Amino acid sequence: MAPSTDWDEIKRLAADFQKAQLSSTSQRLSERNCIEIVTKLLELKLIDVIFTTDGKEYLTSQQLVKEIKDELYVRGGRVNTVDLARELSVDLNQINNNLHEIIKGKDVQLISGYLISDEYTHKIAREINEKLQLQGQISVGELTLQYDLPADFLLHTILEKNLGTLIIGKQDPSEPRTFYTEEYITRTKAKIRGALMGLLKPTQIGIIISHCNVAERLFMNLFDQINAPGVLTGRHSGALYVPSCYTKSQNEWVMSFWKQNNYLEYDALTRLGISDPKGYVKRVIHDEDMIFLSTCLIGSQIKLQLETALEECIASKSYLDVVNLLPSILSDKDIENVLDVLLKNNAKSTTVFDNTVFSNQYIENLRQACMPMTNAKAEAIVKSGQYQQFYLEKQLAKSEQLQSHVDHKTERREERRRKATSGKGGGGTQGRETKTKAVKKHARTKQAAHDSDSEEEVTKKAQAHLEIVQVDDVEAVIKDTLDNEGLEDLITQIAEYLQVGLNQTALTIAKDLAEKLLQSANQNKKQTHSSAQDRINVLVNDMKLYEKGLKLLPADQQAAYIKYLLKTFGADVLGEFCKYAANQCNISVQVDTLSPEQRNKILNDLPEEYMKPLRALNVTLTEQNMDSFYQAVDVCLAECGMILKKVDKKKDKLLVQNHREKLISELENCDDPALVLHLAALATFTILNQNMLHASGRQVPSIIAFLKGQLKEEDYAKLQHYQESVTKFLIAPEQEKSSLEENLKEEMPAIKNLVNEVKKYK
Repeated sequence: MAPSTDWDEIKRLAADFQKAQLSSTSQRLSERNCIEIVTKLLELKLIDVIFTTDGKEYLTSQQLVKEIKDELYVRGGRVNTVDLARELSVDLNQINNNLHEIIKGKDVQLISGYLISDEYTHKIAREINEKLQLQGQISVGELTLQYDLPADFLLHTILEKNLGTLIIGKQDPSEPRTFYTEEYITRTKAKIRGALMGLLKPTQIGIIISHCNVAERLFMNLFDQINAPGVLTGRHSGALYVPSCYTKSQNEWVMSFWKQNNYLEYDALTRLGISDPKGYVKRVIHDEDMIFLSTCLIGSQIKLQLETALEECIASKSYLDVVNLLPSILSDKDIENVLDVLLKNNAKSTTVFDNTVFSNQYIENLRQACMPMTNAKAEAIVKSGQYQQFYLEKQLAKSEQLQSHVDHKTERREERRRKATSGKGGGGTQGRETKTKAVKKHARTKQAAHDSDSEEEVTKKAQAHLEIVQVDDVEAVIKDTLDNEGLEDLITQIAEYLQVGLNQTALTIAKDLAEKLLQSANQNKKQTHSSAQDRINVLVNDMKLYEKGLKLLPADQQAAYIKYLLKTFGADVLGEFCKYAANQCNISVQVDTLSPEQRNKILNDLPEEYMKPLRALNVTLTEQNMDSFYQAVDVCLAECGMILKKVDKKKDKLLVQNHREKLISELENCDDPALVLHLAALATFTILNQNMLHASGRQVPSIIAFLKGQLKEEDYAKLQHYQESVTKFLIAPEQEKSSLEENLKEEMPAIKNLVNEVKKYK
């Protein structure tokens, strides 16, 4: 009955509606009146409606909500609120004010300005599933760009919520925003396994990932699951994948090379791809004694071979070239390190020179071979007086050091006395006495020690300056021995090593010899009066003969000859007087010819009766006056109890003749161009003038000029030309001297013949 009643009600309402449409009204409201009525009703809050944006229509909130839901349904479950406002011609604020009615249920959400229904999320989930099944993997970031929805909404509301129902896949545990299918994981594993199986050498992970087109993160996750035939060196894109076959071949090569050669080079291991050669070798070869060097490592076999060779070297008293027993790739530093290890227990029995080990007995044999030379050098330096001079200088330096120390102590003592007298804070000697704190005498002890050290340093320095045995002397002795052994490269090094000890030995020998000579001199210290007198007479007589000859020269040139005569023969006369006086005063003189310094040293040590006349004679050597010199000689002779013997003129002629023959003999045996010219000039002067002449090399041009009037023109021209050639030779550069010297030697026989012809002619 109810349905029939409702239908009857509907028919009645339809009839009333039709009647109302067909009927005409006697009074109609205008549009303006309707607007005013609605406005008034709104003011009185009798109705609640929403204006459209064009102001021509009104809606209730319920109608607006209904139209929004209709629009959401029409648009497939997703609509933008801005688009709704434009589509429904309603202000956006009115839309936003009524959204709570729509989203208060669980089936519609407002996401980033969009109304999204559950139907829409289910639709997206199905689309995502289709895409996931097609691609095998999918990421939230990719979906965000596709659907223009927030990543968190897609992840939590759609993907995670529908995973296992609408979406068939698996979420990546290390990267929750990525999803895979099981088929994709299986396919990717197979792809990675195939790529790794095909590799034969270490390859960067980045290259493998690029080739397989797999994400790095996924590759790292799946690598541990596929049981790959190799290992990763790290967990980053720059790491390497090292195949097991490569590692195996690497180990085989290393072990094979090690067994054959018993050494490994770090560079070779690095070229094999081993980044830590030392650590690798320690892991692979852990049961053998190895020596790690800077460029390589060597094994126990090489070490044992070296030790055996070293023992044989020491036992046979020979030498061992370590380089021949070591790999050629070792650097000098490596060889030194090997020697340090090798000689750790034999350092006292061996000596090393340039990677060659010598037994100490071998070096001792070389030293013994040098001992005859050392003894000869020591004897020679004592005979020459150089060691005695060195000893005197050392004693003088020591005395000066001691005197300086005494002066310093005196100054300090005076300073302490002055301070003690003055006291503190003034007051003078009449003030109250001040107390001073006692000070330990450490400083004085240190000063004494310092002075002692200084004396030792002075002595050592003095000894260091006297080298009796030179390195060249040692080289000359050991050269043949080392050359025969093929050790010519080590001659200088070994000589320098031996020279230190040999020189010290020579100093000791020289000291003993000097002491013996001094003792012998003390026993026979007195020189016979007649022998000293005879030597002085001979020298003075020779000077008079030379003076007679120089007086033949022009007067303006004689002063230079007199100066040279006094400088040479005059100094010899003074030296004889000094030696005689020194012997008389018990002053040791170990040399025959005294230097100016030695003469002055002796003069300073002589007593007054000898010092005064000898100093007067010393002064005349620089006055260029022969009469003053002879007078001073007479005074010295008288002081020494000597006389100047009168010489027979016949003997003077014989002396001149002997001097001439001596000059000619020296000329015949001379090969030096300058000395040949010097001897030729003196011999020619003596032959032509029957007088001796004593001159230096600088005076040769003036002698030749003097001889111009006494020689034939052609002879003078030869002598003059030879003199000019010698002058050019002496001042010529080094590169031109050889050619000039050859020319002089070619002309030398002519000069010697010139002297012989002058002798025959005369």
